[in-house]
This record gives sequence, structure tokens and C-alpha cells, in this order.
Amino acid sequence: MVKGNANPIPVKDRLTTKESLFYPSILGKTWKTTDPDVRWELNDIVNHVFPREYQERSHSHAMKLLALVLQNPKGVDKTMLTACLKEHAIPDATAYNVIIPKLVRFGLLERKREVNASNPSRGWFMILKPSLAFANHLNKLSGEWRSVVKTALIKSGELKEDQNI
Repeated sequence: MVKGNANPIPVKDRLTTKESLFYPSILGKTWKTTDPDVRWELNDIVNHVFPREYQERSHSHAMKLLALVLQNPKGVDKTMLTACLKEHAIPDATAYNVIIPKLVRFGLLERKREVNASNPSRGWFMILKPSLAFANHLNKLSGEWRSVVKTALIKSGELKEDQNI
């Protein structure tokens, strides 16, 4: 007698690391303070995209690439990026296929392509710039959650309309 499903259907809606944001449990010891007077470092922010404990090398590579882009907010071109990759021994494939796409997807980086003016037949130049899309999206998400919770508390009578939480 065979046990289990003879023709299993794979789950198609799995969340991949390309699309997932690391958010440590508030019950754990890794939770950072949310006190507005305590500043988080770049390392703490990158840890939510490339968690150090699970993706140590990707975290390290992302830190180096973001540091370069933040030092050059007007844009990092291919020449600067190539020099950084060589200096820090970051594999090109990892940078171009893993690190940069995820940072762009999450809105930490903005990637633009500009025409090679001196030789248009050679294609495009990639320019990386810092982006605020990540912050804007998370601010909107947190603001909406605050609104939903406050509305529920007011409707239940647990919170007066003139009270703040």
C-alpha cells in the first residue's frame, strides 16, 4: 500500500529570497530598538534585505556596493562599479544577478540605463543611484497599519478620538 499523494501538485506561490524581506521576531533577541533618537546604521538596514545570519556574503557585498553608491549619490557608472567589484573581490555574477537586482527590486537603488553617446552601437551604460522608494513604501505600510489599529481601537471604545498612541 502506497502512502501519500501519488501525484503531488507543487505549490506555486512560494516566496523566494528574491522577494522576501527579513523581519526578525519581536520576541527574539535580535530586535533593534525603534526609539527615534537611536540611529540605525546601514548595516542594520541591509540586514533586512540580506540577513547577515543567513546570507553573510551577500550582506557583505551589498554593504560595499551601497557604501559606494551613497558616497556617489549622483550616480555610479560601470567604470566605478567594476573598480569596486575588483577592489572588494565581489564576483560579477553575484553583483549583477543577485545583489543589484534585489536592491533595485526593494527600492534601495535606482537603476537607469543611458545610451552610450560616444558609441551608440555599443548599447547602454548602467547608472546606479540611491533611492527613497524603500523608505516611502515602508512608511506608507506602517502608517496604514497605525490607521487600521487606531480605527479599531476607537470603534471598540478602547481609545478616545483625542488620545494618541
